[in-house]
Amino acid sequence: MNDGAPQLKAAATINSVSEAIDALGDDAVMMDLRPEENLRKGDADFGLWFRGHAQLKFKLVPTMLRESIGQTKRYVDEVSLTRHFKAMNPEAAPANASDFEWLVTMQHYLAPTRLLDWTENLLVALFFAVRDSACDNEDAALWILNARRLNRYTSGTKRAYEVAYAEDPDVVARSCLSRVRERVEWHDVYQRELARLRTDRTQERQQMIATAIKEVRVLGSSVNDVTAAELKLNHFNGTEGTARNPVNLYSRAVGITSEGLYARLRMPVAVYASRSNRRIRTQAGVFTLHGGKYESEPHKHKADVVSGDSIGMPIGLMEINEGLPETKPILKWLRIPAVHRAGFRETLARIGVTDATLFPELDYQSKYLLQRWTR
Repeated sequence: MNDGAPQLKAAATINSVSEAIDALGDDAVMMDLRPEENLRKGDADFGLWFRGHAQLKFKLVPTMLRESIGQTKRYVDEVSLTRHFKAMNPEAAPANASDFEWLVTMQHYLAPTRLLDWTENLLVALFFAVRDSACDNEDAALWILNARRLNRYTSGTKRAYEVAYAEDPDVVARSCLSRVRERVEWHDVYQRELARLRTDRTQERQQMIATAIKEVRVLGSSVNDVTAAELKLNHFNGTEGTARNPVNLYSRAVGITSEGLYARLRMPVAVYASRSNRRIRTQAGVFTLHGGKYESEPHKHKADVVSGDSIGMPIGLMEINEGLPETKPILKWLRIPAVHRAGFRETLARIGVTDATLFPELDYQSKYLLQRWTR
């Protein structure tokens, strides 16, 4: 096993594209990850998303949070970066674009955001797992996410077993974090966005989220760099209220309390974005939108002291999966041995999965042609 491999054990090893396809139909690999029969709307595989990692050490963390203080001890000023991007590129999105639309646009142009890319297409994920030949001496990973089940534990709406869309308050609330620094500001911006946008779900649920953002206050332990081992989601005590009465964030009932809703907003939600550009359509792109926020000086917050206006650190996919029963995971991954990476690329190219097909922009077309006709 390579250094830096995920703590979660690989569900299987795949040595070819055909084995990857077969794994999706293998109950030994997939049965406990597929949506439950009584919760399916559509076919059995809707909501199963894929992501390819060229190296096992890569984490399921979006770029904005990947480069923040919790990972590399560098702090990225998300608010300033986002505002600067908009000011430099006002024509990149419609004048009345929502925060989420701006995040999708920024992600498209390689700016760091709180979005993590996934795809509904297995072959696309395999391509990104093996695309970089410079990593051919390392194993790669194919990640699989049950997006519906994720939202069961992280959504603030009653229909939580569904994939979210841009109009859902879950998405509006988390997207606002890209341009706010403090909890009170977050509440006010969220309220203004609800009034401006055509949002879905009940008014009651939208206001419950607003109340949670306004009233719940986190402890310093939710601002400092705590490790995943210290974060017990089934005995969560990171807010002023839960410090006295810890809650089980996996419980369905916790979603109706302000403390539970606020904790959920620090987690990612699975979102089906509008496929407004050719690349998202071609790659069958979908996203997890991550919550929470890092601060530039977390060391100033004492673990057991209420932090007045702090938002609280992100709670990630792996942390959520860690506390779930083995029979109900949200995540699995398949190992692609280094020795087979080139073979994957050859097979994918043979069936038309290349830079040219997945990136419609002309610069990628030129790059593909150069590779194809150079001997």
